[in-house]
Amino acid sequence: MNCIILDDEPAAVAILERYIQKVPDFQHLQSFHSPMEALGFIKQKAVELVFLDIQMPDLLGTDLAKLLPKGTQVIFTTAFSDYAVEGFSLRAVDYLLKPISFPRFLEACNRALENRTQRNSTNEYFFVKDGHDWIKIIWKNVQFIQSDGNLLYIHEKDKKVITRMPLKDIVHLLPSQEFIRVHKSFIVSLSAIHRIERHQLHLSNVVVPIATTYKDVIEKHFGLK
Repeated sequence: MNCIILDDEPAAVAILERYIQKVPDFQHLQSFHSPMEALGFIKQKAVELVFLDIQMPDLLGTDLAKLLPKGTQVIFTTAFSDYAVEGFSLRAVDYLLKPISFPRFLEACNRALENRTQRNSTNEYFFVKDGHDWIKIIWKNVQFIQSDGNLLYIHEKDKKVITRMPLKDIVHLLPSQEFIRVHKSFIVSLSAIHRIERHQLHLSNVVVPIATTYKDVIEKHFGLK
């Protein structure tokens, strides 16, 4: 597994480099102290995994994780436990607290390898922020998601959760085989669709519009063309 290290502490980088050398299935490509340099490298190379510190100058590791190409795995390495929930909400493989022991490091590496061999599997849940709290969302319960500016309304079977997030960011938290975007402001669960009309979808208790730009995608997905 091709991996890189991003940490602004040279001592922390040295420890991780030494650990990676002990894991036969891992190929250490390069280490970085600058988030922007790491991003530039990732755009040019096939990086499968990033060992990522959180507290860094210019850009937090949690913010950088949102900029990574889809499918890039992340293992957070940090001295701060405060970001644990946010880290896992970003679907990180693991969250390692410094000082990191080799057994704990190896456990995280094994998780990354298992993820690679089980690409079709997905987490059953993710977290979104509601004020100062983090709310667990089980994606199987989600019927549709509506965007209104910077607010998202996540409609589940028995409740509605409101969070501040762009619609494009939540797309990466959902299994692509279970959800479809039908409008610039709507994502719909495929299992919640009961009827497809020319310009709208009927769910169990709501009607969702279909934008012209997404009509071909919907018809192709359901074999209606």
